Amino acid sequence: MSPSKHRYFADQIDGLAHELSKLAIACDIELFVPGNAERILRNDDSVCGRKNPKAFEQMRHHLMALYPLEERAIERLGPEDTQEILDEVRAAIERLRHAGSPGSRS
Repeated sequence: MSPSKHRYFADQIDGLAHELSKLAIACDIELFVPGNAERILRNDDSVCGRKNPKAFEQMRHHLMALYPLEERAIERLGPEDTQEILDEVRAAIERLRHAGSPGSRS
């Protein structure tokens, strides 16, 4: 997929995902661990390693916004292109999340 293809959905998903990443750091949650997003959506703040009620609530709202956006992208772009956008966004978030970790420096 070219970088400019489907820019609207890519930008929207990227913006939400980056904000989710920041909020996950504030709450000490690994978003990509299976089941964590579902727990957040169920308002289960025991998933947090660090209590931050305001950040947790914002994260929950962002997740609730992400799912319908993803559904609209699938409807308009198709599942393959949407998955490609999601994969690119996830890879960028993982790079950001681990940029400061000790094993990331060469």
